[in-house]
Order: sequence, then structure tokens, then C-alpha cells
Amino acid sequence: MGQPIYKIIENYVKELINSGKLNQGDLIPSEHQLCEEFNVTRMTVRSALNNLVKEGYIARRRGIGSIVLGSKVYDNISSISGFTKEMNSKGYKVSSILVSLEKIESDDEISEKLNISEGDYVWEIKRVRLANDKRLSYMITYMPDKLFPNINETHCKGSLYEYVEEVSGRKIAISEREVEAVISNDELEENLKLDRKEPLLYIKQVCRLDNGEAFEYSHTYHYGYTLTVNAISK
Repeated sequence: MGQPIYKIIENYVKELINSGKLNQGDLIPSEHQLCEEFNVTRMTVRSALNNLVKEGYIARRRGIGSIVLGSKVYDNISSISGFTKEMNSKGYKVSSILVSLEKIESDDEISEKLNISEGDYVWEIKRVRLANDKRLSYMITYMPDKLFPNINETHCKGSLYEYVEEVSGRKIAISEREVEAVISNDELEENLKLDRKEPLLYIKQVCRLDNGEAFEYSHTYHYGYTLTVNAISK
């Protein structure tokens, strides 16, 4: 049995994006154009577009159409420098706003990513990162309490990676990342001082020490930020 027509339309639009024929911010073909192209009803086209919205490929804009957010890529890198070192190397002055620092019990997702038991305590660190006083990133980071029992607000306002290596005496070895485009929500708009819904670069990351132990699980949302990655197929 062949694919449903709405899946064919989804794959058609995905191919336009993944091939580079459509780039982030471009308009995809209109509903009317897709209806004519595939000889289907608007309901069928809308089913395809709704799925593309859910998957993070496009966003609907009233009165404009559907714009490309970007394609999902998976990034597996062998070394990391961290936000502070990266921005400093580009000549930016880096600063942080500590939104909150709390010790919480890990849930299913956090415990799986950090390879700890569910309910083990972790630090939840929420920060806004700035470059030349411009809000660039909102980060939510989880770190095991058993590895870093003495972490405090001063450490969190600086570079966490410097804390891990220079204060804790551990060696960071590898970062495993998933990267995709998302649309901002209320929490992100408040912390990044956005006036409306905006496309953001979202990075979900697990960082490991040289002994293979996971020490960080984080969610980072970048606005007005370009990341160069080496993408590998899964």
C-alpha cells in the first residue's frame, strides 16, 4: 500500500528544506499551490502542514503563510568549549543572569540522561547568557548533586565548565547534542525579552567527563545565534 497523500506532501516539503531549496525564514508553497500540485483538498494539505508544525519544520503566520524554521539535525562532537569560551574567542563580553538555582529530585528523563536513579538529587540551574549585554541564550541545566555538592550562585553566574574543570578538578571529554528550531513560549519570551513569538535554535545536550560519566543535561534556547555543527546521519 502506498503512502497517504498527506505524508507525500509532508515529505515533499521536508525535501525542499533538507535539500537547501528552502532556507530558514523562507515561505513554503501556499496551501493553494500545494492543492493544485497534488490535486487534493485543503483539508489534506492542512493535515500535512499541521504535522510539519508539530515536528518543528515550519511555523504558521496569519496573513503571511508558513515559514521554514529549519530541519532537525543531530550533532555529535568530540570536544566542547562552552558558551563563555566561545563568545570570548569572538571578542564578546560575556555575562550571566542567574534566574534560579534549586536542588530537585530527578524525574524519569533527567535520571535517564544523567544515568542516575530516579529521585536522586540534581541541581536545576536556569540562566540567561548575554554577549555584550544582549540577551542571547536561555539555559536550563541539570547537574548531579553527588558530583557537585558545593555548587553555588557564584559558580553559576560564571562559566560552569570552568567550575567543573578548574574548581572540581574534572576533565570534560564529550558533548552529545540534538539541535532543532522551535518557536518561543511565554517563559522564553520573558527571559529573552522578546516582544512576540520568535524562532529559536534549541539544543538538547548531554556532556560527559573523560571517564564517561554524564555530568550535565541541558536545554539551551538561542536567539539571534548561529551554530556551526558537523551533522552525522543516524
